[in-house]
Amino acid sequence: MKRIIIIIIDVVMTLSFVACGNTTKKPVMYIEKAQLSEQEENIAKLLGANSEQLIYDFESDDNVKSLQVNTYELIDGAWELISGGGGQAFSDNKGRLALDFKNLAEGLRVALQSEHDSGSTQYSTESTEDYTGMANVTSILNDLNEITYEQEIPLVVQILTTKNSVS
Repeated sequence: MKRIIIIIIDVVMTLSFVACGNTTKKPVMYIEKAQLSEQEENIAKLLGANSEQLIYDFESDDNVKSLQVNTYELIDGAWELISGGGGQAFSDNKGRLALDFKNLAEGLRVALQSEHDSGSTQYSTESTEDYTGMANVTSILNDLNEITYEQEIPLVVQILTTKNSVS
């Protein structure tokens, strides 16, 4: 009887090791939501971090020379550029991207950090729209996403509305 129990435990442990060794390999160029350490989370809380502050880790190859962050507004069925449009020089092959906002239509702070460089840019708009009393829903990129040259990756989609439904 003891021998049967030991064999079952051995099979379960072998399956566990096989499952752990079978992890998916990340692509060469990717972006994913950062997994912060407890110390990093405490520092973020100290600085007033809230749910609208996002931090992403990314890796690229050695050919990347710039990074671009754009915000758009959907107007009459077409995406209109609100901010961005230019590139920010970037020479390292990995780093962190932080986004801080409350209402994307009013503005966005973008911070970039890598081994050799760091900086931030604040984008703001002077909108004639009154956003007080509007409900908002924000969806963010939570999974790993492969980076492809000249292809935008939506990191945040935010809906602001005074209506009960959105189509």
